[in-house]
Amino acid sequence: MKIYPLFTFFLIANSLVISQTQNFNGIVIDKDNGKPMVGVNIIGTDFGTSTNEFGEFSLEAEENSTALFKYVGFDSVELKLEINMSVFLNKKPIAFNEIDVVATRAIDKVSPVSFSNLTSDEIKMRYSAEDVPMILSSEPGVWAYSESGNGTGYSYLTIRGFDQSRIAVFFDGVPLNDNESHQVYWVDHGDLLSDVDNIQIQRGIGNNLYGSSAFGGSINVNTKIASDEREISGTIGSGDWNTQKIRASYRSGSDLGDDYSLAVRLSDIKSDGYRQFHESYQRGFSLGLEHRGKAINQFRALVGYENTDLLWDGIYFNDIEDRQKRRAGYKSYTDDFLQQIYSLNTSYSISDKIKIRNTSYLVLGKGYYETEKTGQSFYNYNLDIENKYTDTQEQNLLTDLLRRKWIKNNYYGFVPSVSWANNSLKIDIGGELRFYEGDHFGEVSNFSNSSLAQNIKSWHRYYQYIGTKNITTSFVNFIWHPENQPFTLLANIQNQSIKWNLDQNKIGRAVGYQLDADWSFTNPRFGMLWEIGDSLNAFVNWGTSQKEPADNQIIEADDMFSQPVIAAAEKITDLELGLDFELSKGRIRLNGYRIQFLNEQLKNIDIEQEGEYDYYTADSTEHTGFEWEAYYIFNPKVSFSANGAYMLNLFSNGNFLPNIPLTLFNFSTTYNYSNNIMLFAQLKRTGRMYVDQDNTEAGAIKANTLLNLAASYQFNDLELMLKMDNVFDTLYSTYGYGYEYDGYQAYFWPGATRYTYLSLTYSLK
Repeated sequence: MKIYPLFTFFLIANSLVISQTQNFNGIVIDKDNGKPMVGVNIIGTDFGTSTNEFGEFSLEAEENSTALFKYVGFDSVELKLEINMSVFLNKKPIAFNEIDVVATRAIDKVSPVSFSNLTSDEIKMRYSAEDVPMILSSEPGVWAYSESGNGTGYSYLTIRGFDQSRIAVFFDGVPLNDNESHQVYWVDHGDLLSDVDNIQIQRGIGNNLYGSSAFGGSINVNTKIASDEREISGTIGSGDWNTQKIRASYRSGSDLGDDYSLAVRLSDIKSDGYRQFHESYQRGFSLGLEHRGKAINQFRALVGYENTDLLWDGIYFNDIEDRQKRRAGYKSYTDDFLQQIYSLNTSYSISDKIKIRNTSYLVLGKGYYETEKTGQSFYNYNLDIENKYTDTQEQNLLTDLLRRKWIKNNYYGFVPSVSWANNSLKIDIGGELRFYEGDHFGEVSNFSNSSLAQNIKSWHRYYQYIGTKNITTSFVNFIWHPENQPFTLLANIQNQSIKWNLDQNKIGRAVGYQLDADWSFTNPRFGMLWEIGDSLNAFVNWGTSQKEPADNQIIEADDMFSQPVIAAAEKITDLELGLDFELSKGRIRLNGYRIQFLNEQLKNIDIEQEGEYDYYTADSTEHTGFEWEAYYIFNPKVSFSANGAYMLNLFSNGNFLPNIPLTLFNFSTTYNYSNNIMLFAQLKRTGRMYVDQDNTEAGAIKANTLLNLAASYQFNDLELMLKMDNVFDTLYSTYGYGYEYDGYQAYFWPGATRYTYLSLTYSLK
């Protein structure tokens, strides 16, 4: 009889062991960007909780319990609970009738294109006071350099070796490429990155259907207006070479109610530059006002002013390794420009399936570049205002003077579109109307010749011409994903009509020309994305794109006394293949491409005319390459990312195109030491390149490797950030030109040596 109490004791003890509870904790992370997720629901049989502001959770449950992790827009996952566990959530594939983005923006697991997204958090760790290209150079296939050497002032970028004139750039849907040169002047908008919510870089022809034709790729800059809470912040920063930045910003949160949001920023940046006589001064103002009702309306104003001293010449190649001589320069010319961008973005849902959008914009620009000239003839500047000298006499009459070349360029446009979508098909139909006028004129004053000084009391205009360009674009874009099928098909076609006119005033020796040219392009593109499995996608796309030549490729803008030379339109054919692997804690993307280029317009520094280029045409070139990028989240505190590119950009004779590195490599790691301390390291390697079309070995720029470090510390409402670029103080070059004159001559643009920048930000909510 005594066995029963003993047996009962063991049953009770065993039951207590089985039902023993334990404390579980961990963190939930967005697998796409490695960031902790706030407010994730964690649900079990008899418990429930959610992650805190740091993405962390803690709960008590029985051993061997499982929990369901749920968050809107992400795939739910059920996992066995562990101590100190890390949970990674994937974004849900977007249903086609839920896609609420414009056709020009690529979508993960939907668009068969090669692209990268740069978030505001990533930008924050890399950015101090540089122009945009220097930050984008961390992405696959992107290379950047600056005239000043330290990234302030005039900076440039290439994608796959294609310069900015062949990259379509958009600011919240507004095309930013200059209508005449097709270039992008980032210097006009200092501190633009402070407003950015995200930047998408598409490589290749890309998914852009209006604006300048995208050969190397496209860049979509999206800025942020709305915020969950009021944000008031001020930043002061200081770095080497007298680099200074002051910024103040405000976001309204709910101050204006639930339907309105306001964002305002003022910035002031100045730097002496690494090279002498490369000072830059930039002021920026941005304003955004958003109204949310039946329609969403976003008004933006972006006003930027810059005054930059520039030096066109590089450093003689025998002096580039000398720490003093590589910084040397002389007073050359000053660039002064004001640009204003005003836009209104509207979107309205007619029904669950139909949505209409429109972007209206107005862009106003006015500025000049100025230089002192010595020993200039009357003939060259139409200075015989009384018409009393012969041509020979004018050529022999000389004077010193101050010259300004002005440009007033204004354009406005409309980009309407309508989208229809159901569960398997999305169709976008739209277009662009754009109207441009550019007033070019040159003025001279401050004459050393006494007769001129007496007769011309102010500025004398010696040339003027007005260029106009009207652009009409239409496009249709299809994305088809049959239900329960593993593939997505894309097809789009763009038609562009361009009418160009130039009207030259008759001033002195300038006889006055009236020129015009028309172009009409049809650019088709097709692609397919194949879901091979849960963690592997493949894509292929093919397309063609054409672009009208830049104005200074049609005419010699600085010499209005001779008949212009007509340049042919450029055309590429692009074939791309890509793979996308998802790992348990990361991702790998691979992409290969082959681009055939007809009538490529190339340029070299004009050694006889400061501030100008010599243009030449390559009948056929080939651009072939391979790109890759990967990231890995080691644990909630440490993540790694890397990318690289191998680029073969060749003439038909097998020579490399100048000023394009053969290889690019970037590696970075982020370490969240604690909730208020973050460390960042970045390694950048740029491969070897030639500076002339003959690939002269003496004119080759050596490969270089740079290490950049950053650290941020948050305490209460203050954030302290320290950046150090080129930690090892490497001497390197970024760009150059070469030519034959009494033997081979080459000149290089130097990159900055070690650079330190410290900033302090105060934020009030």
